[in-house]
Amino acid sequence: MPKLTAIRRQALDEMMKEALYEAAIAVLGEHGADGLTMDRVASAAGVAKGSLYRYFGSKRDLVEFVYTKMVDPIVRAEEQIVAAEGPAMEKLASQLRMLLEHVAKHAYVYRLLFEDEVAHGLLQTSEQRTLDAASRRLAEIFRQGMSEGVFHPADPCMLGHMYLGLIRGALQSLPELGRRDQREEVQSAILDAFLNGIAVKRGRID
Repeated sequence: MPKLTAIRRQALDEMMKEALYEAAIAVLGEHGADGLTMDRVASAAGVAKGSLYRYFGSKRDLVEFVYTKMVDPIVRAEEQIVAAEGPAMEKLASQLRMLLEHVAKHAYVYRLLFEDEVAHGLLQTSEQRTLDAASRRLAEIFRQGMSEGVFHPADPCMLGHMYLGLIRGALQSLPELGRRDQREEVQSAILDAFLNGIAVKRGRID
C-alpha cells in the first residue's frame, strides 16, 4: 500500500505541475515575465498560492521550470542521436532537424521566454548551462567526424560552441518554421554555411 500511495502522489504531483505550467504560460502570454506573479499563476491554475509555493519558491524557480520543460526533450533527443549508430554528418543533420521541429512546435513558448527581456534575464544562468552541455554533446559528433575523416581536425568543443552560435543567430532572425519545406530551407542554410562557408572560392581569406 505505501508503494501504491507513493505512485499516486507522484502522479498527482505531475498533474499539478502540468497545470501550473499551463497557467504560467497563460500569465506570461498576457502579462509578460514582469507581470508574472505567484498570485496570478495560482489564480490561473485554480489553486491556493500556498500550493504553488509548495512546488516553486520564487518566480525565478517557476520560469526555470517552464524553460526546463521546454529543453528536456531536446536534451534527451540529442543524447539518443549522439549514441546512435551512423555517420557524423547524418547525426549533425538529425540534430538540427530535431531542433528546428521542436522550436516550430513550441514557437509561442520560445517567444515568451526569449523575446521577453525579464524572462531572458532570469534564464541566463540556466541557458548557459544548457548551451555548455549541448556543445559537449555536439563535440562528440565533431570528434566522430574527425575520426571518419569528414571534418578537419580542430578543437571539437570549440566547434560545438561555434555551431550552436550559428544556430542561435539563425533563429534570432525569426525564420518561418511552420512548414516542413521552410524548416528544410533553414536547415540547409545553416549546414551549408557551417560546413562549406559563405564565400566563393576566389573570395576566401588564406
